[in-house]
Amino acid sequence: MVYYAQRYGVSDQKGGFAMATQEERLQIVEYDLKHYKTETIKAYGDTAMELVMVKGLAEDAVKRLMGVKRTLDEHTALLNKQGERLDRLETTLSEHTTVLEEHTARFDRLETLLAQILARLPEKP
Repeated sequence: MVYYAQRYGVSDQKGGFAMATQEERLQIVEYDLKHYKTETIKAYGDTAMELVMVKGLAEDAVKRLMGVKRTLDEHTALLNKQGERLDRLETTLSEHTTVLEEHTARFDRLETLLAQILARLPEKP
């Protein structure tokens, strides 16, 4: 009770603090309740405003994520096309490598044949 007496300036004439009357105590409780209600309403208002801001930020983030997903899907499709093209190029390269190996084998046979022909020819006099 001394706390309330100090807080609201209730004191006796001797400089001490007198016991507050029931009316004074009721006024203190009513004042505190009104103050509590005011602070609570203000806190709820602040919370509501912050919640609206968070909701807006979340909606914006979802929109940006959808854009990123769309871009990623497009890049994935392009990458798949490039993969298919690379597969075709590898197949073509493999076919060319096979042809080159066949030509190399043929040239090796021709070189051997040419060496045999040159070996049979007489030397220049």
